[in-house]
Amino acid sequence: MNMRRVFFCVGVAAVLLLAACAPIRTETMTLGAARRCLNNTVDFGWDGGVIRPDQLRRMGVGLMIHRATLGGTKTDADYARRERPARLAGLKWGAYHYLKRRENVGAQMHRLTSVVAATARRNGTANHPVMLVLDNEGADRVSWTELARAAQMLRGRTGVWPLLYCSVPSPGTSAFAQQCKELEVLSASERQVLRECGLWVPRYGEQPDTRVTFSVPRVFGDWTFWQYCGDLSGRPRTALAAPEFSGQVGAAFTRSGGRPALRHFCDRNLFNGSPAEFEQFYREHASPVALWR
Repeated sequence: MNMRRVFFCVGVAAVLLLAACAPIRTETMTLGAARRCLNNTVDFGWDGGVIRPDQLRRMGVGLMIHRATLGGTKTDADYARRERPARLAGLKWGAYHYLKRRENVGAQMHRLTSVVAATARRNGTANHPVMLVLDNEGADRVSWTELARAAQMLRGRTGVWPLLYCSVPSPGTSAFAQQCKELEVLSASERQVLRECGLWVPRYGEQPDTRVTFSVPRVFGDWTFWQYCGDLSGRPRTALAAPEFSGQVGAAFTRSGGRPALRHFCDRNLFNGSPAEFEQFYREHASPVALWR
């Protein structure tokens, strides 16, 4: 055999081996695979618009996740007024916190739980389960070790693990290399924490296609939720090229201000499992504030 070919084959094998051992793998989703998932979750942050939860419910939405707090000092203005109507419509409820790397993580977790608990008591929903979510992305993201520590704090207060919304970069970038390093040094207990929490992946920022790839840290085993559409630079963006994945929800949501294209568009997400698995995941990750420590 030609020695050049031998060296080439050895090099390719080495690259494949490294890829197989990397702490982050690549997931490829097709339209067919997406249609087998549950298209039943929406998420919102402040926008001043009008949500009609009963109409979302009729569209098959089962879970609404809303931003509650940002960093250690800010509260989402729309969180309190949307929580009770969503519950009255029969939707499950989640509250997410946007992490700030430069602010104390303990103070941020205290603010999240304090705001969510106080809101539930004012709204008369303290006996209804709420699922907490940590949003860790972009320049504000904390390390995987810090994220596991934050999750442990929430578990200590609520008795359940939060869901983790994490932007994980594609291979070949400096951010990818950085996250690989962070994942490689996790302790066994930190790995277990992340696995217990579950992963919510955002991937919607390019042109729609019938095949979409995104990154998944192996420590999770698999992804739990995938945000397949959202908005960037004031424009609706979806990763999947099919009408049912457009993110358009009609009169179920009317955004205040912004571009006309966004008026009836909201962030939508797939759950990676069956209806029974969805119910089980929510039961295991949601708890009423009346039982919090």
